[in-house]
Amino acid sequence: MDFLFAAPLARPVVVGVVAGLAAQTLKLSSFLILEKRINFRRLVETDGAPNMHSAAFAGLTTAIAQNDGLGSLEFALAASLTTLITVDIWNVKHAASRQADVVDSIVRRLRPDLAGAERRSLSYTVVDVLAGTGLGVALAWIIPK
Repeated sequence: MDFLFAAPLARPVVVGVVAGLAAQTLKLSSFLILEKRINFRRLVETDGAPNMHSAAFAGLTTAIAQNDGLGSLEFALAASLTTLITVDIWNVKHAASRQADVVDSIVRRLRPDLAGAERRSLSYTVVDVLAGTGLGVALAWIIPK
């Protein structure tokens, strides 16, 4: 496994990718346990807990902090981007969810026969984001340096 960490930035990238994949795999597994069927779409869907974006970027940022230190420019940049991406994706999903609610309202008025069709929520919860962040940080400490 040493070949994965040949370049100085390779470990943080590997940690970020592994954290993102782990988040998606956990979603697939939880769906299998709860619904008693497998849904491979969960591997590419970004909603739900743990949040893939926060897992990947928290893992990347933690690994950079471990490699370069908390005072490094690399860590400052990674932490800033992680914060920006986490807040941004949360806000975008929230806005999309509100937009979907408006569309649902219009559809219910125009087509009452479709009023029973349920739509899954698009918003992330605080738990989704915190679970992803925790997963990313934990994997950065577990994956060997």
